[in-house]
Amino acid sequence: MEKKISRIVKLIIRLLIGAFFISTAVLKLLSLDHFEIYIYSFKLFGYAFSTFVARCVIAAELLLGSLLIARILYKPAWWCTMAMMLGFTGLLVYTALFRNDANCHCMGDFVQLNPAWSIVKNVVTIALLLCIRKEKEIRFRGKVWVTVALIVAALGVPFALFPMDAVYKNIDKKEMSWNPKQFDLLLQDSLVQPLSLDEGKRIIGFLSSECQYCQTSVMKIQNIFSNNNIDISNLHFFIMGNDRSVQYFKESTGTEEYAYSSINPYVELNITQGALPLYLFLQDGKVVKVLNLRMLDDKSVLSFFK
Repeated sequence: MEKKISRIVKLIIRLLIGAFFISTAVLKLLSLDHFEIYIYSFKLFGYAFSTFVARCVIAAELLLGSLLIARILYKPAWWCTMAMMLGFTGLLVYTALFRNDANCHCMGDFVQLNPAWSIVKNVVTIALLLCIRKEKEIRFRGKVWVTVALIVAALGVPFALFPMDAVYKNIDKKEMSWNPKQFDLLLQDSLVQPLSLDEGKRIIGFLSSECQYCQTSVMKIQNIFSNNNIDISNLHFFIMGNDRSVQYFKESTGTEEYAYSSINPYVELNITQGALPLYLFLQDGKVVKVLNLRMLDDKSVLSFFK
């Protein structure tokens, strides 16, 4: 009787851990842009490679969760899972000590955990993993094909269904549509002229306070400027929205110290042809590059300022 209860308990633990890993991977996918930016904020990799690392983490979680549930390649999957948990816990300890992160993005943006609580979560998971260390691998006909299918699915979901921005840039090479004449009129506006946006190298962003993609783009370019020590005076945002929503936008992106100007929605949508966010790279008032969220990366910004 005790052995039967023990088997049932271990089965439940194994299924819970496997399902938990798959769930965290899905939650990361649903807020993938923010997870990529979070990895980039550690200054370990360039932005393009950070997007690759983010998908590798998600693919690993999907695969390990599936292998634990199915008891396929059980010992390698168990050890890889334990190593991942220990590695993430070490990173979280560093984050808790040296950074002030409100969300470690372990479970995406939908379930926000600070590093301290995430460490507790990992410690509990490690303890549960130890309980199922001696589980046996299942054997059945066609196991090789099932294993291959799980690997292909784990890699295909984050890489094929959610392609990296670098892939998007190579596929979609058409020029961004915008209205140069309307932009020139904006620069000549008596309220805009004192900003001297037509002097030197400047990046101008057009945003909406209600646009989640605009928020993501601001977080991305903020990290690019911060990681590469670029003077934020070279960046200016035009944003449409009421005062309350604009203030929330600044606070949620952590860009209160950046330069923002309100803009008439009709003027902005006329300039951007309705595509937001849109970034214009200016050299002495002449637009030399036009990028959207997917085209915006550290190489584009650095090559412009260099």
